[in-house]
Amino acid sequence: MNRPIDISRLSLLTGVNVSTLRSWERRHSLIAPSRTVGGHRLYSAEDVERLMLVKELVVTGHRVSELSGLTIAELKQLQPSLPDLRSLDRDMILKLEQAVDDRDVDAFGMMLRFVFTASPPAVAVDVYGRAIRHVGQRWQEGRLGVGDEHRLSAKARDVVTAAISGLAPAAYRPPIAFATLGEERHELGLLAGAFIAASLGHRLVYFGAGMPARALAADVAAAKVALMVISAVHSLPGGSLQEDLVHLDRGLAEDVPIWIGAHEATLRHLLVPQRMVVVRDYAEFRRRLMMTFES
Repeated sequence: MNRPIDISRLSLLTGVNVSTLRSWERRHSLIAPSRTVGGHRLYSAEDVERLMLVKELVVTGHRVSELSGLTIAELKQLQPSLPDLRSLDRDMILKLEQAVDDRDVDAFGMMLRFVFTASPPAVAVDVYGRAIRHVGQRWQEGRLGVGDEHRLSAKARDVVTAAISGLAPAAYRPPIAFATLGEERHELGLLAGAFIAASLGHRLVYFGAGMPARALAADVAAAKVALMVISAVHSLPGGSLQEDLVHLDRGLAEDVPIWIGAHEATLRHLLVPQRMVVVRDYAEFRRRLMMTFES
């Protein structure tokens, strides 16, 4: 979000209704919007982030009056943290990395299946993400060939897809669509996001990689989803992703939020349409889903 937004869009992005936003502003001075010449309130990206944090903290028991004078950094320090299970999973991460280095695809898949079966979803995705990054790193270093990278990635894809299928019968929350656009063929991160959503009880409409933006907009509208999630790994100056984002933005109804999962380097050459919310990691994605659909 690069430009100021009005209160209706602020409500859409944060999941806080307009009357509550006005109350928080008037009674607790949580945000101080700028105003147009005509007196209409305009809100910034920092306002969105602050309100998402406040909403989460209120759900976990904090009072709004306690939070009004705190900076964003201070609000983040109050966030409830997940149990630190990384030390317990360090051995599994090392074994997964060793399987990658040994090009042992079967062992890699077996251990990933164990992770998704035996670990809480947030931990499983964290371990999975580390393993996938190790595959990418070894390929960039020239220690894995193209075939090795493809086989390991295919095995990871199979494991996550199976984990998602196992959660599908318990889905009861609104459907969420997942896709990458145009030339983007990397979907391992997209699958991890879909697993997180499924673990929270959402039905999935999974389009996968390389969807044409115009076709995706039409199909998403027909599916009547509550949220559109896009994953972007690569973006080059003059590439098609910018145009694809514009087409998707124009093609989807205003009441369908669009979240884009991407890192800072990916966004460097992009002008993200105003309505799109950038999500930079799995933890933020999970938190936003919980705040948007569980409160």
